[in-house]
Amino acid sequence: MKTILSLAIMLFFMGFQTPMVHAQSENENMESAKALEIFTYLDETSEALEESVGDLSEAQMQYKPADNGWSIAQIMEHIKIVEGGLKGMVESKLAEGATPDMRSEIKMTDQQIVGFITNRGQSIQTRPEFEPAAEFETAEEALEAFNDQRENIVDFLKDTDADLRNYINEFPFGKIDAYQTVLFMAGHTARHTAQIEEVKQEDGFPEN
Repeated sequence: MKTILSLAIMLFFMGFQTPMVHAQSENENMESAKALEIFTYLDETSEALEESVGDLSEAQMQYKPADNGWSIAQIMEHIKIVEGGLKGMVESKLAEGATPDMRSEIKMTDQQIVGFITNRGQSIQTRPEFEPAAEFETAEEALEAFNDQRENIVDFLKDTDADLRNYINEFPFGKIDAYQTVLFMAGHTARHTAQIEEVKQEDGFPEN
């Protein structure tokens, strides 16, 4: 099941254009780890999402933009689906075993990974597996589901003694380590938090 989920995640991100990157040295990798601490970034993205949707009414959560885009409730559901999928990918990679010999094949720094996924100027067509249905009605239930899963992800990361830098995932845009995969996951949530803010700026967005 995890293998199928990992493949689906890979296919999902094939729509992103490969960024121009340079091969990162061991020193750059270490500096990246200092600059982008995963638990800090997970906290920041979680807090930003909660601040963005916490006070929204059911009408505001269900409002759909004029271009027939996703409602905020649907965006929240999509975030949850993708975060769960990426956690499954990391779990599968840790179960397979470390591949430190592949570290030299990583070409993107942590900053490039986050900049890449948070760039709203680059769109992607969502695959059916990641299309939201109608799981949430209210902000309260959407945030509860997100926070429960996020807490589970953080607990998993804190419980493992594996060096995430030694487990390499291959995405359509290149190889990144498990540590960067977590940053990518949090960045994906930041990307869609920005989308939520765009929906809230729509002329037809309900006042309450």
